[in-house]
Amino acid sequence: MTDAATLDESLPGAAPAGGVRARVDRQLRMLDRLAEVGLEIAVALEAQAKGGDPVVQGDIAMAYSRVARAVRQTIMLQSRLIEDLQAHETSRAAGRAAAHARAARIVRGVIDDDRTNDAERAERLAAEAAERLREEDFGDLLSRPFADAVADICRDLGLSPDWLALAERCAAAEAALAGEPGAAEDPDGAGAFEIRWLNEDEPQSDDETPSQSGPVDWRKRRLGRHARDSS
Repeated sequence: MTDAATLDESLPGAAPAGGVRARVDRQLRMLDRLAEVGLEIAVALEAQAKGGDPVVQGDIAMAYSRVARAVRQTIMLQSRLIEDLQAHETSRAAGRAAAHARAARIVRGVIDDDRTNDAERAERLAAEAAERLREEDFGDLLSRPFADAVADICRDLGLSPDWLALAERCAAAEAALAGEPGAAEDPDGAGAFEIRWLNEDEPQSDDETPSQSGPVDWRKRRLGRHARDSS
């Protein structure tokens, strides 16, 4: 019988500790207990039918049939909960991937539109943007809106886009991610789009390699870049 202990092995990726996952885990544990109790009753009825201690008065076969049906229904409900949770986790993973892709397109567009960038600076900003996007989860757009995350990335990179235009692009992207009626399918360009600067297989220069000692302090990185640009 599939139970909560096997759930971690069947779900793709890491799941959040709270929210839907925690609630379903509690429900699965309760169903486990119900199934165990039902099985114990069924075993006791089987023993009574063979001349053991009495458990029920009346038709033993009917009582056994009802208990067995209740156990089967409990197992079916467990399976349904697990399937629903798998679908939920898969949807969340797809949503995060879509949010990353849209954010990458928007940030790259900001870099390309910055007239102060030469080819070398644009390439450096693109590499840093890819690193910064990898750190952004985009897992809960309710607690941290998409537009806030994208704007913070632009600020961390030292970019100064048209903030109103950026907010409009982010709003269109967030509406599309939420599946709102009438939202543009792809507000940042039609058709397939390959973000080459997000390819982790491409070599990076030594000064752009992410630190292995921990997460990047983007505030210090930004201040240091401004100091270099002004010198």
